[in-house]
Amino acid sequence: MKAFCLLSCLFFAACLPGVGRDLAGVSDSVRVENLLLQAAGLPADSCRTLFFASSLAGTPYAAGTLEADGEERLVVCLDQFDCTTFVETVVALTLCDMQGRRSFAGFKENLRRIRYRDGRIAGYASRLHYFSDWIYDNERRGIVDELTDEWSVCRRVVSLNFMTRHAESYPAFRSPSAYRAMQRVERRWEDYPMPYLPKEKLCTSGHADIHDGDILAFTTSIEGLDVVHVGFACRVGIELHLLHASSLHKQVVIDPLPLCEYLRGKKTFAGVRIIRIKAEGSCMDSRNGR
Repeated sequence: MKAFCLLSCLFFAACLPGVGRDLAGVSDSVRVENLLLQAAGLPADSCRTLFFASSLAGTPYAAGTLEADGEERLVVCLDQFDCTTFVETVVALTLCDMQGRRSFAGFKENLRRIRYRDGRIAGYASRLHYFSDWIYDNERRGIVDELTDEWSVCRRVVSLNFMTRHAESYPAFRSPSAYRAMQRVERRWEDYPMPYLPKEKLCTSGHADIHDGDILAFTTSIEGLDVVHVGFACRVGIELHLLHASSLHKQVVIDPLPLCEYLRGKKTFAGVRIIRIKAEGSCMDSRNGR
């Protein structure tokens, strides 16, 4: 899963304030609880996903914030994001709001639930590195729904093995046991018929059924990979844009280009998968006064 934004998550462990079971700073807990308190005062029909994503706009982009030395631990870092940690942070905040939870402890619990297989930290390979694995695990546990099949019958058969085929790029694979564990994960994804909506079809048939706050996962033609970038759908007027942690703009931003124009400039992007946080139905009409 790690290429472009997702590959850039490999190096430079940042936001690591000390040693402990979880890695998080005081500023992270304050920011999380402030955002959850603000969300509690929103009108009932507000799109919470888009509120949280928009509230993080301007946060710097940084690669590798999850790659800490030593045992695998939950890393919380709201001072900088890559595309995946941005999406995971917003989903965890949205889940907290749905559950009526306003504490940092509740946020960390939800972040752990969505980042790790079965919500359990059990070594490096328990993290959901490939986004197909992330979708499957979170859909299986009732957190998200993938909607791609509603728009497209297209499939790309892919064997997810990019990580172990490029083991030199992954410091964790200095441990033979971590490498073998990742091989076992990848074997589950051999010849996977990945659904996707080709970008040409998205831009010719329209995207009226994509809601603000839907997760957009961009598929690739790169061998051994499924998804290379993720973000949120966000309408500006009648145009659909991408709200994402951008390596180009070096921050969380509503991309200035409409989505179709953005995709035309991405030669290795084959299409998109559409994922929706379950029960976040208020995002359907968020264009009308969010």
